[in-house]
Amino acid sequence: MARYPDWIYRQSAVLPYRWRGDAVEVLLITSRSGQRWVLPKGIVDPGLSAPISAAKEAREEAGIEGAVWDRSVGRYRQRKWGGTCRIEVFPMRVTNEMADWPEASLRRREWLSLKAARKRVRDEELGAILKGLRKELYARTPGDAEPAPTVIETPRLLYLFRHAKSSWDDPTLADFDRPLAARGRQACEAMSGYLRLADVEPELVLCSSATRTRETLAAIRTAIGEEAQTRFDDGIYHGGPRDLLEQLRGVSDAITTVMLIGHNPAMEELALELAGESNPAERARMAAKYPTAALAILMLEKDSWQSLGPATCHLHSFVVPRQLL
Repeated sequence: MARYPDWIYRQSAVLPYRWRGDAVEVLLITSRSGQRWVLPKGIVDPGLSAPISAAKEAREEAGIEGAVWDRSVGRYRQRKWGGTCRIEVFPMRVTNEMADWPEASLRRREWLSLKAARKRVRDEELGAILKGLRKELYARTPGDAEPAPTVIETPRLLYLFRHAKSSWDDPTLADFDRPLAARGRQACEAMSGYLRLADVEPELVLCSSATRTRETLAAIRTAIGEEAQTRFDDGIYHGGPRDLLEQLRGVSDAITTVMLIGHNPAMEELALELAGESNPAERARMAAKYPTAALAILMLEKDSWQSLGPATCHLHSFVVPRQLL
């Protein structure tokens, strides 16, 4: 079984609550399978704090918004994806319940007393958090020192995805026309699993028009979503890191997430330049080798794509297929 990068196993959850007179109720939702009652939770997204990321999951999974605490009230663990997820819990006073939300067709939600909620959840550590929260919540008066409603600001994320391994079986083909090899398709399958887990859903995909990059995109398309705008460009095939940088600088600031699918050495050189000296351990891995189907996740530390340049991004992670196979 694949062992995903460590950041995948760091999750955050909200514990949604509301006051009913002097009583407190909490909201639980069903898991996607419908077999368990759980809290809204997910991987801590790149560029977001744990409580803000949890609030984002609450909106998507439970259709709720509110005021999330900036400190956790406990942690619990869950075996998943071949490892152990560590889930930090942040209470959230619910201020809005949506009639429709992204996962409304997949989940049910229900308000319960703290006692009833403890009976619904199967996880003993989570049950203990609910039990401990009771005293803390009842020690407060409604509205007393509670945070303001949460504003979720989406960071600008850049995904630099090198094409998967191509085939040299037909020596008569021009380099531009070489298709993916079987090994390249296997790598795309492994990376697709990672892309789904990490919620990599670019709004825009800039892709080289070469055959192997087009086929790489086709192989991961379901994982990243069909909604993304796509631009194929010969310049990504022919260009160096300066050319790729200019392509990215031209992206509209209305777009917050971009994936670039291209070729080495330009991809590696661009990633190293943008990352500067951030995240030294991951940067060292990337500098040692940027293999086919590798993905660098970078966070732009300014508010415009035009500001992209040397050391303007933080390297969040560097993922290669070998980690996942």
